[in-house]
Amino acid sequence: MDISVGKYPNAKDYLALFDLYPEVEFWLTKSGRSGDPYLLLFRQVMSLLTQSSQLNLDMPRSFRDAAMRYAEEDWVTRRHFSEPNNRHILLSDLKDWLLYCMRRKSA
Repeated sequence: MDISVGKYPNAKDYLALFDLYPEVEFWLTKSGRSGDPYLLLFRQVMSLLTQSSQLNLDMPRSFRDAAMRYAEEDWVTRRHFSEPNNRHILLSDLKDWLLYCMRRKSA
């Protein structure tokens, strides 16, 4: 069993996913009749958060813990993230943290 820490995903991988969507303040979004336009992004991000990478190990544990519980289909976590606003808050917080790290790294 290989438990090595990889280089994927890194901050650029996450930000590339966010860049596929219009620039938006997630906490201001409202789900329309067609559903949550950011649901796929949320699912992709949660999948990346479960990967073993140095970035994931360095980020606040709450992101990884939520993703692991979501992947394990924990009913409390799934119920929490069934609300679009809760998904948007996670996406917003994660994006802010990633941008902060990128700015700090380039400074």
